Amino acid sequence: MYNKILVPLDGSDRARKALSHAVELAKKLGAKVTLMHVVPSLPPYVNTAVDRLGQAQQAIIDELMRNGKELLEQYASSISDKTIEVDTFIVMGQPADEILEKAKAENYDLIVVGSRGLGEIKGYLMGSVSNRVSRHASCPVLIIR
Repeated sequence: MYNKILVPLDGSDRARKALSHAVELAKKLGAKVTLMHVVPSLPPYVNTAVDRLGQAQQAIIDELMRNGKELLEQYASSISDKTIEVDTFIVMGQPADEILEKAKAENYDLIVVGSRGLGEIKGYLMGSVSNRVSRHASCPVLIIR
């Protein structure tokens, strides 16, 4: 049924719960798990500057990527069942778009994602990554609260 499970992680408590659910599913189903972290893109107006600002921007990007890799390593090492095949993936971009693209391009069977728990009005105005992923994914999405 589910052979490949994608788990987007952002460091939140809900992401940890999503990982826990994904690991339990993977144990029972013999599925492969991919832990994914998306470093949000910097605002476009920052990209128009040159020299010092460009160097500062690159330093920020490098630090965000380094932190993301450390986060994924921590999540991967927290999985006690070593029979589960786990890999990691980090990318920079818009989180929902990158998750959707990865799931479709690599034919994932399931996405397990934590909800953000936005309030009704804020969620309506801003949307959320889990909401957008669930509406547009090419595979089933399990949202963990």
